[in-house]
Amino acid sequence: MAEHPNKVAFEQGVEYILKSWTALNLAVEQDWGGVESAEKRDWLIGVIVDYFGSNGKKLDVEDIETILDQIMTDEFQTILEDDSSYLVAKHLVEVYHQCIRGNFTEVERLKEKYQSRQPATASRQQQNNDEDDNDNDNGPPRPSKPEPEIDDDGFETVSYKRR
Repeated sequence: MAEHPNKVAFEQGVEYILKSWTALNLAVEQDWGGVESAEKRDWLIGVIVDYFGSNGKKLDVEDIETILDQIMTDEFQTILEDDSSYLVAKHLVEVYHQCIRGNFTEVERLKEKYQSRQPATASRQQQNNDEDDNDNDNGPPRPSKPEPEIDDDGFETVSYKRR
């Protein structure tokens, strides 16, 4: 059974809002949540969608702000001192109310804004990949780094090369 279009649009809206949130983007880009920062961001998107699904009738912007702040602190070791989590929470509630009424105008606007920023990033990554390819043409390929060893407690074992 297919999901209701209102729910699908809301899930997309949550994804666009959170993936456009500067504080969360920095946390993911800088691996403040560890090597699985992107997965934590995706998990956060699911947490927010589930919260709205469970609390739709009694949504509270401050509760959503608290969830965002708590996850940023717990998962990304980031204490937000701006109002961005409140603004994000407020935006999420606005999009939710629009989507349950079948109004996807804001989700479409968010989608266009998000997609217009993506090609620049992709082309920069392609340029970097091209530069890396050119570097490899000048000599033998560099050996790849070995995968990090993680112990039972989740810490990476650091080994030093002897000279």
